[in-house]
Amino acid sequence: MQKKFFRKSIAVLAMGIFTVGCSSDKDVYDPDAATNQVKADYEAEFIRQFGNIDPGHTWGFSSQTPLPKTRGANPEANNWGGYVEVPAPLTEDQLAVVTEWFSTHADPEGIAVNWSDFFVQQVSSTDNGRHMDYLTCGDGDEHIYNFNNGDGSTNGNVWGGELTDPSDQNSRVFYSDKIQFMVESSTTRFGYHNSLDASMYYRYVIIPGDRIDPIVAGMYFVGFDYEAHGQDADKQISPDNFYNDWIVRVTPGLYKNSQRIIAEDFGEIGDFDFNDVVFDVRFEWNAAIITVRAAGGRLPLTIGGVEVHNALGVQPGVMVNTRGQNTVERPVAIFRVPFVNGYNYDYNANNIPVVVNSDGTEMLLTTEPGKAPAKICVSQAYRWAIERISIKTAYPDFSGYVANSSCSNWYTNPVAGTVVDM
Repeated sequence: MQKKFFRKSIAVLAMGIFTVGCSSDKDVYDPDAATNQVKADYEAEFIRQFGNIDPGHTWGFSSQTPLPKTRGANPEANNWGGYVEVPAPLTEDQLAVVTEWFSTHADPEGIAVNWSDFFVQQVSSTDNGRHMDYLTCGDGDEHIYNFNNGDGSTNGNVWGGELTDPSDQNSRVFYSDKIQFMVESSTTRFGYHNSLDASMYYRYVIIPGDRIDPIVAGMYFVGFDYEAHGQDADKQISPDNFYNDWIVRVTPGLYKNSQRIIAEDFGEIGDFDFNDVVFDVRFEWNAAIITVRAAGGRLPLTIGGVEVHNALGVQPGVMVNTRGQNTVERPVAIFRVPFVNGYNYDYNANNIPVVVNSDGTEMLLTTEPGKAPAKICVSQAYRWAIERISIKTAYPDFSGYVANSSCSNWYTNPVAGTVVDM
């Protein structure tokens, strides 16, 4: 919904700070005082709606055990299922329907995705694929290891997380797939090196599976239209506008055991849908991996300096993935907040700076023990409230959690039709 950033509170406070007909060092607008007034108004309204707050409330925040650091292609498929959601192999029917779609739809309009961590799986290629030396990603043309000549190498040691004995890590169930996991990489562009003319090409498109067929809904596919521009006639091939010469599936790397953060951006007293930003945090040794799920607030908002609307591919003012009126749906965004000067945020998501901006005024969203929270840490199973639905409407047990922090299962029983399931 449209956010006002508590302009009424700030304006009233400003009237008390500015004076007429006199001059002194005190007769200036004090942004810190304005911020404190906004937070005081927020606290008062929160207590009015939900009751008194457990004085020992930490709102679910705690430190994480970080993952080891990895960058680039991560071929250790035998460990993937322990910490990331691994996509299953595509079925023969899925492979066929995707290949057929790219082969029969000329000049399709694609989308952009913004993932630092993602899986790549082979779909198919034409005879031109034999000249497509290697698959690349990002502005630096990083090689997607084991994807060469229009194909991916089979990895027979992929663990998707299944165990025959849940108590025994040695009972992992492995399978084969043509798949690679890219870590701290980029989807800003995809390309291939052409062996026919020793040049790089970037004529590709990303298509959502929802547009192709229900059996691949929720998936994303990259297709290339081959071309070559060598000096000799037999090395000159014009694109045919069909992006079927090499097709791969790309899937965001969604980390298990993340902490989900739901937040209010101080944009409007009494809103309390806690969907102004929804993001997951998974720490590794020198960065926090951020997965932005939704942005129900209109105001510019940054996580570790990254503006979330831009990360989701829209401009501030556009509400994303909250399923309400005037909202849009976008794929998640994945990026990193690096540690600076050795500060690791104590591996606690509450310490990652989340800042909202209204008309040039910035405010840090904070959550303090026993105070009204701007951010709440929940399980990844949490489904956030639909736009314009208060958290207490979606989750009637929330008020009990406010009064008693031990009531930590408050989000296990949402009211049907009030939450986003995605």
